[in-house]
Amino acid sequence: MLTIAVLADTHRSTAPLANRRRGEIAHVLLLRAVHRLNRSIRPDVTIIAGDILDAGQSSDADNLLSEMASILGLIESPKIVLPGNHDCSVEKFEQFLGLCPQWLDVANVRFVPFLDQQMSGYNACRSEADLERMAAARNGWPGELVTVQHVPLFPPGTHPCPYNYTNADAILQVMDKQGYSLSVSGHYHHGMELMCQEGVHFMAAPALCDSPFGFSVLRIENDGLSEQRHALRMPDNLRLFDCHVHTPFAYCNENMQFSTALELGEAFGLGGLAFCEHSGQLYFGADDFWSGRFAQKGILGADEADNRMSTYLQTALSRATPSEVGLEVDCDFRGNPVLKEQDRSSVSLLIGSIHKLSEFGKPNPDRAVACQEFLFMLERFLKSGIEVLAHPFRVFVRSKQEKPECLFEPTASLLRDNGVAAEINFHKNQPPHAFVEMCLNMGVKLALGSDSHNLYEVGEFAPHLEFLEQLGCLSQLESVLFRKQE
Repeated sequence: MLTIAVLADTHRSTAPLANRRRGEIAHVLLLRAVHRLNRSIRPDVTIIAGDILDAGQSSDADNLLSEMASILGLIESPKIVLPGNHDCSVEKFEQFLGLCPQWLDVANVRFVPFLDQQMSGYNACRSEADLERMAAARNGWPGELVTVQHVPLFPPGTHPCPYNYTNADAILQVMDKQGYSLSVSGHYHHGMELMCQEGVHFMAAPALCDSPFGFSVLRIENDGLSEQRHALRMPDNLRLFDCHVHTPFAYCNENMQFSTALELGEAFGLGGLAFCEHSGQLYFGADDFWSGRFAQKGILGADEADNRMSTYLQTALSRATPSEVGLEVDCDFRGNPVLKEQDRSSVSLLIGSIHKLSEFGKPNPDRAVACQEFLFMLERFLKSGIEVLAHPFRVFVRSKQEKPECLFEPTASLLRDNGVAAEINFHKNQPPHAFVEMCLNMGVKLALGSDSHNLYEVGEFAPHLEFLEQLGCLSQLESVLFRKQE
């Protein structure tokens, strides 16, 4: 099987565009898509089918193209990146993204890209030289041939798409003679779902800049060719709640902004979100936090000179509603929340985290002792008023330990007995199926957390939904998921 990802039409801009195009967040959309490709789809080849920018001749085009090129550079598969009619000149485009190859061979498929002449009506025309190159791609090549371009190519009259090639018939004749099996395009924002005409397939990917922010994944298998559409926006009917979004106050924040995160939550179809900043980072300096000294000192050992809690609360409440402001409460080594009582009443949601175990700070930690310490801390911590336990057992993974199966049942039991939800969290984390199944069987609610440290992560619940589907509870979300009380 060969997997082909096709992204198109990001239309990056610095301001909102007409026709619902979200060019101002195109960099976030592209980064989100790239991470999803690398993490779960893992294509054999990725095609970027043009219109990376919205205005390639604008004064800020170089900066925007450089930004988008950096993101495209994160793609782990071989790739083809084409300019579109909105992009800059081919010469400048190639300065940032490199020369477009004559063709790219992946397994038994040869991808032949074209930079065609733009024509009126947003159509295109393929030159005689490129028609000859199209034919030459077959020479000595026994495998599949795929033509790749920005403007949709398809037999005239077979699809309502208003764009095509002025010399489509000539191109199709070469395709037929040389045995091309697939045409891959962008440009048409609605997208052209995979269709077959006389044994040849044609498709155009939807625009990434248009909600629901989609892209296509093609799979070539022995029994044929198939297409699956992916959307960066979550299903509207689910109205999912992201209980774990970080802010500029996090020492580990990358680019978080209150207003942008809220805007993205809405754009990505969330029913709501909560900013939950690390309490240990708000009360303690960076050195004390990362070293774990905050857990040894506890809240009574916090230095008032490091206290940023009031600034966080004031800033968050000036930019978000009270129901959207919470805390990720850290736990000290005695199982106490790192939280002052006077600050507790200022937030609407408390999610709890065990980030450090004293045993793991020793030169030769004893895993059995660490497990006992975890349970000792957890039993007290869950009685402190937290509503969600964030990323259970990640403290073991961060200490290069396997997740302790011996703790799954007692942890699920403690969550049930204290009415605390278990977070499903994929931020540098993989929730263990066995533990989550125990939680479901015991009636423990599941909370969805992106643990966003970068804006592209806000409400990115594709792995969460896949995980819930594997557990067989995707159709029961209303009874399974933790819902924040207003």
